[in-house]
Amino acid sequence: MSFDITAWMNELIARLQNAFGSRLTAVGLQGSFKRGDYHAQSDIDAVVILNKLTPADMADYKAVLSQMPASPHPVCGFLGGQDDLKNWSRAELFQFGQDTRWLYGTADGLLPPPTRGDARLAAQSGAGTVYHALVHTWVHGQLTAELIKELRKSLFFALQAAHYARTGIYLSDKKTLAAALPAPEKSALLPAPAQTPEEAAADILTCCQGILAECAQSPTAD
Repeated sequence: MSFDITAWMNELIARLQNAFGSRLTAVGLQGSFKRGDYHAQSDIDAVVILNKLTPADMADYKAVLSQMPASPHPVCGFLGGQDDLKNWSRAELFQFGQDTRWLYGTADGLLPPPTRGDARLAAQSGAGTVYHALVHTWVHGQLTAELIKELRKSLFFALQAAHYARTGIYLSDKKTLAAALPAPEKSALLPAPAQTPEEAAADILTCCQGILAECAQSPTAD
């Protein structure tokens, strides 16, 4: 039996309205369900924005989730206050805004319009995080296929931001993005047949170095 994410999210919104009333500002969906490339192990990345987040809201939100219809997909995502979100890092807000489909309320007045400078900051931060995790594990741990898979997942977001910084176009699908990227970045994002973890790691490292150098040489505001 297929899972109906639209019906599930509508039920969540109704229960959130009952629990928080007028304090509920916006509800959205992120991740693989938003992109349409979900699979059996995908999480439901729900975004819930209240007018102001208080410690008591954690228990209330957990209670709402515990009363939701059973789902084969675990729920994760973001719970926050609208003023806190306005004060968030613009680099993080770039990805947050681009990857959210608002189902209740709106991002108008909640998130700043994305700029290519914001995207460069997001790409730089993302590439640095992947670089650090890769090198640390390469030296102090063990490169595994599972690690490479997780690093590629993070690299995908950095490359989305880098492409937006170059073109002003946001591509949410991995294959579409890969087709638009230069060869070294495409090689880092999509696994080659029979590639060893060390070979994949070398491609990812080269890609991160390129993104970092490009972002450092570009202005951060447009």
